[in-house]
Amino acid sequence: MVEGARKGRRFDALLAAVERFAPTRRLGWAFLLSWVFCVFYTDAAGGHTGAGVAASAYGAGWELFFTGLPVSMSVVMLALVVVMERRWGSPAQHAALFWVAPVATAVSTPLLFCVPADFGATVALFVAGSVLTGFGSGFMWVMWGEYYARVTQEEAEFLAPSSAVLAAVLVLMVSAMDGWVALATVTVFPLASGLCLALSWQDVVRGKSVGEYRGSFEERAHARAHDDARAGLPRVLASMGRAGFGILTACLFVCLEGSFWHAPAKNAPEAQAVILASIVFMLIVGLSATAGPRRVSLPFLYRWMCPALVIGFAALIVAGGECGAYAAYGVAIAARFAFCLITQMYFARYAVQGTATPVQSYGLGWIFVHMGDLFGVFALVFVDAGMAAGAFSLDQVAAVSMALLVVSTMFVLNDGRSFSFGTEAAAALAGASGAAVADAAMADAQVRGADGASDGCSGAARPHPALDEDASAPGAARSGASDADDLTARIRELAARGGLTPRETEVFDLLARGRSVPYVRDALVISRETAATHAKHVYAKLGVHSRQELIDLVH
Repeated sequence: MVEGARKGRRFDALLAAVERFAPTRRLGWAFLLSWVFCVFYTDAAGGHTGAGVAASAYGAGWELFFTGLPVSMSVVMLALVVVMERRWGSPAQHAALFWVAPVATAVSTPLLFCVPADFGATVALFVAGSVLTGFGSGFMWVMWGEYYARVTQEEAEFLAPSSAVLAAVLVLMVSAMDGWVALATVTVFPLASGLCLALSWQDVVRGKSVGEYRGSFEERAHARAHDDARAGLPRVLASMGRAGFGILTACLFVCLEGSFWHAPAKNAPEAQAVILASIVFMLIVGLSATAGPRRVSLPFLYRWMCPALVIGFAALIVAGGECGAYAAYGVAIAARFAFCLITQMYFARYAVQGTATPVQSYGLGWIFVHMGDLFGVFALVFVDAGMAAGAFSLDQVAAVSMALLVVSTMFVLNDGRSFSFGTEAAAALAGASGAAVADAAMADAQVRGADGASDGCSGAARPHPALDEDASAPGAARSGASDADDLTARIRELAARGGLTPRETEVFDLLARGRSVPYVRDALVISRETAATHAKHVYAKLGVHSRQELIDLVH
């Protein structure tokens, strides 16, 4: 009988796992990610773009033009989307973009690889393809970001790793194809991604995928961010702290490190081995970021990325030539896959906090990514020219890169401003409840002492629920101050009466404000099991049996 119950539980667990993948359209971001890797990062789509031909025939200047133009167009388009959000609204509000953007991206793909005999025709086709690439992919990155910002944190932590692994599998599949078959397959990827996005967004419209972890404070912050998107852009950039610099620098070094090895032939087994290793690497990084206490943050990104990239540059010095360059290429591709995985969840969390709209979060985020790629292209052209002239060697380039990478990492890890919402909110509520602010600071210090520095909010202080109001709206802060004060006082009174510990009081505070256990997990950067255990203790000490009874007791 016991054995039968165990089998039943295993079957239920298996069924739940299968249901998480349904509907599979939610994994459509994988097609967009695989398109980028096939076209720009691995050349799996069909050999070289016009840049390769131009570099061999017309020199490095044309290589810079061909390589940098698509990236530049993407930056321009993303900047335009972010700046004009107040006037145009978010891209997801325009139904036509759900099919125009994918079609534009798909049409651009063969244009980037078309190399006629006439060089002028090659340039013209490549320019047209670059413009369409910037237009179509720019909108698609932001629209997928809007979707990720609307689902729950648990769903985002499931969809992003699953999609990234699927993208790597798709790239591996394309790398086994030849000629026009590979190019045709890659051309279909944006169309598939657009179809999945349109179908997934319908779920959001019907209310099937709205983030349950959002409380009333987050909803008001979102509304204010959307209502004042243009005026709030400087505030968004300021609140990012060094995050933008960190993302840009990471992409620069990844681009540089992965450019010294050139595959001996199309569909090289060595390149396919790198993609397989990338899948394993992504799984390790993804599990480390989402299992147990949440570590979806830029400091966490650098804590594994810096050592990996240093190893890649060291391989250039130790092994040199083909072996060292291949090892560096492998590290760069694996790091880039894992980087896209972490940043997709990172941008979603940033948008959910309410300081930025999803368009601002993902738009600015991918601008920094593309700017890093662009600067990496410039650095590579400079390095190639210097090495060809004998000004410096590959070993010297690797050594200098390692030193700059370490300095950049220390600069990023010292950032305490990313996601820094608590300070302004505390100031707004100081007049209403100075004691509550002090208690919040003390509780945060106790949390840090018990659990170490926070990884879940980019090294910044965790936002206390009593301090969630945005200081950019003084009227809203004043109107909510007295309510927050009364509620906080009631929570403190009940916590003292029930003999709750400081951590249990924090959990009680969140639950009393209507938060769910997954929200508690993310806000306090603890595992779901720990959050559930604290909730049970709170219920037992206060004599209630559910979150609703707890809310009724407080109110």
